[in-house]
Amino acid sequence: MTDEAAFELVDGTGNVFRDLGDPDAELKQTKAILAADIISVLDESGFTVRKAGEATGFAAADFSRIRNANLGRFTIDRLMRMRTALFRAARSLPRTPTRVPVTEPERRRSGLGSIPRPIIVDKSYAQGARSLLHLQRDWHLLFPDVFFFEVASTDPSARQSCLSKLLDLHRDAGVHVAPNVGALLRMEIDGLAHAGPPSENLTQGLGLDAFFTQFDELFEDRGNAVADKEACFDRDIRSLIERANMFRDRIRGAFEGTTDQRKEAYREARKTVAEDREFISHFFADFVSRDADAPANTTRLAEIARRGDLCPKWTIYRWVQVQLLYALEWLEKRGQLDPVKLTAKERENLQHDVIDIEYVILGVLQGALASRDKRMRAVFRTLRPDGVMLPSGPNS
Repeated sequence: MTDEAAFELVDGTGNVFRDLGDPDAELKQTKAILAADIISVLDESGFTVRKAGEATGFAAADFSRIRNANLGRFTIDRLMRMRTALFRAARSLPRTPTRVPVTEPERRRSGLGSIPRPIIVDKSYAQGARSLLHLQRDWHLLFPDVFFFEVASTDPSARQSCLSKLLDLHRDAGVHVAPNVGALLRMEIDGLAHAGPPSENLTQGLGLDAFFTQFDELFEDRGNAVADKEACFDRDIRSLIERANMFRDRIRGAFEGTTDQRKEAYREARKTVAEDREFISHFFADFVSRDADAPANTTRLAEIARRGDLCPKWTIYRWVQVQLLYALEWLEKRGQLDPVKLTAKERENLQHDVIDIEYVILGVLQGALASRDKRMRAVFRTLRPDGVMLPSGPNS
C-alpha cells in the first residue's frame, strides 16, 4: 500500500506551462487561449479548415496546424488576426435572430424586466471577469477612451485577456465607447449647460474593427504617442495637486489636535465634498478665477456656479467632487503636496489616480460602475449611494 503521507497536494497557478517550469509560460498560455477560441469558432460555425481559409484569406494549413495544437510557428499577433477574421466570417453566416427587440412597457408586461441599463466598465473588472457576455444580457456596457489606453499600455497577458473579451462583445452586440471626461467638460463649457450622462454622448467612428484586426500596428502607434500622453498626465497631476493644496487651507482642524481629531476633520471634509452643493459650486468658481489660461466661457460657468445653478447632473460638478476626494486621501497621508518633490513612485501613483478619476467621474454621472478597485468603489459609494456597483455583494 502507498503511504499517503508521501503525497503533497499542490495548487496550480492556472497556467500549466508555468507549473511545469516552462520559461515561455506566458507566451504559450496566451497562444493556447487564442487557439482554443479559434477551434471553438470552427466547431460552432461548421467551417472546415478549407472553408475557414477561403472565408478569411489565411491558409487552410494554418487552421489545420491550430487544430493539431502545432503553434510553434505562430505569433500572438497572427493568431489574433486569424481569430478576428474567423469571428467576422462566422458572424456573416445566415442565422436565426435570437431575440426580438421590444419596448420597455412590453418588457414589463411580459415579465422580461427592464431594458439593459448603461454601466461604465473599467479595466480591472474586464480583466478579472471570465467573460463579459453574460453581463451584456442585463447591462449596456460602456468603455471609456481611457480603457483602451490602459489595454494598449498593459502587459501582454493582461492585454490579451481584455482584448479576447472585447472581441466576444464586438461580434455579439458591438463595443460601445463612452466619451472621455474632457469631451464632456468641453461640451459644458461651450454650451453652458450640463452634457448629460455618458450613455447619451457615445463616441462614434473610432473604427473598432481596425482596433481589433490591426492591433499590432495600432499598439505601435500608441507606443509612439506615450511621450505626449505622459505630458498630459504631468499636466493633470499638477492640476490635481494645485486643487488639493487649495482645498487644504479649507479643512479646519486637519493639522491640529490629536490623531483622532485630525481624522475627524478629514471625515467632515469628505462629507462636505459629498453633500454640500454650495461648497462645490463656490470651490469651482474660485479656482476658475485663479486660472489665467481658462477657456473664455469658464468665467460664465463660474457665474452659473455662484448663482447656485451648478448641480450633480453637471460633469464639472462631479469632476470637482471626485478630484477633491482623491486629493483628500493624499493630503491626509502627506500634508501639502509639492509637484517638484514628488518621488518617482508617488508620481506613478498619481498617474494611476488620474486614470481612475476618469472612470469614477463617468460612473458617478451614469449611476453605475463595474470595477474591482477598492478606492474607486469607495469614492463611487460616497457620491452615489443610490447607484449600482458591480461586482455586488457584501464581500465584493
